Amino acid sequence: MKKLLALLTALCLIPLSAFPGALAEEEDDLIVEDMVEDVLPSDGSAEEADSDPAGAEAADAAAEADPDSTFVDEETGEVFVLTTEEQEKLDDLLEDQPEEEEGIDPDSLDLNPNLPDNVINILLIGVDTRSKDPTEIIGRGDTQIIVSVNRETGAIKMTSILRDTLISIPGYRNQTKINNSYAYGNNKIKKGTTQEKIRSGAALAMRTINKNFEMNIQNYVAINFNGLASIIDALGGIDIELTKGEAWYINKYLKEHPPAYDNKAKGERTRLEQVAGVQHLDGVQAVMYARTRSLKGENDFNRTDRQRHLLDLLLQKVMQDMSIDTLMDLLDVAYSYAATNMNLETMFNLAVSLIPALSGLTESGADSLFEQLRIPADDTWKYSTVNGSSVVQFKRSARPAEDIHNFIYGSYIPAK
Repeated sequence: MKKLLALLTALCLIPLSAFPGALAEEEDDLIVEDMVEDVLPSDGSAEEADSDPAGAEAADAAAEADPDSTFVDEETGEVFVLTTEEQEKLDDLLEDQPEEEEGIDPDSLDLNPNLPDNVINILLIGVDTRSKDPTEIIGRGDTQIIVSVNRETGAIKMTSILRDTLISIPGYRNQTKINNSYAYGNNKIKKGTTQEKIRSGAALAMRTINKNFEMNIQNYVAINFNGLASIIDALGGIDIELTKGEAWYINKYLKEHPPAYDNKAKGERTRLEQVAGVQHLDGVQAVMYARTRSLKGENDFNRTDRQRHLLDLLLQKVMQDMSIDTLMDLLDVAYSYAATNMNLETMFNLAVSLIPALSGLTESGADSLFEQLRIPADDTWKYSTVNGSSVVQFKRSARPAEDIHNFIYGSYIPAK
């Protein structure tokens, strides 16, 4: 149970930590049925339990507890028995989640029907908003990442698409930056509810990626970067190895541009030491780290590198020793900042499929918990100016859909 909750929390943290938003260069005109299996003998016999001492001890301990509140780690035989308070928290988490949304018609998403169904692709949208409300998710989709989860192997692959990438948005005549697709979808709903605007933005963002890169995305998670700061603070902050330049820039930017939304009172934040080395960052400082792209010789490519590094560190922290009670509290906080058409039960099922792969990576000391790709790939793009704005344009020889398919599936699978 402990491992499952850690994985589930990690799943929630993937969108939250991957979407810190981007620094504006100028003012813009837009703004489980089988989720856990007890490793008890199928018929309760002593013969089966005796074949595995750890399993026998687990069976004995579990037999004395409420089976609905007892979970056994299949690898170690360790038994976790939820307290009444912990069981109530878990029940509340599951009961409070919304049903799967039916508001987005798959037939309107330009899906590639030929892609295999063993991989589920989820679009993570990081919304750049200046709102003080960390749950405000209306604006430009400045970070868009395709998270591909192989339900057979548990492998995770993440494809980042640079926000300034020039593409065609279905239903619009002129090409524009990909980060406009979510905002255009928001703006299509003139008098609807906030949820309707979010759903419309997510639908157009998914359709845009499906159409341009021959994908089959039907699920999304949207978040603004203020929500990420709250999550990191709930984790107790994060230790990150900084360069002297990164520490200097974080201090400088936060002094000159105090965040509209902040979990700390004025003067409470400790300035980072302007030296190279590991330092402890609070939520806002960590978000600022992941947003940094203005150091000498750097650009949006460096920013996405920092995003992925922060994500790794957050996932590793979640996978370390945390109590069940703390994990459920953190999960409740994490889920409250996201807008998604996947409910908690769906995420539980995904988390179960990821346990073998992510557990093996954490135990082996691997540098990263997931494989990653950036689009445009090296040598396939150039800078151009369109309508007075700098964009990242694919070269004529570029084959971005093939690059994405080869990364996720091992081969190119065209839509037609």
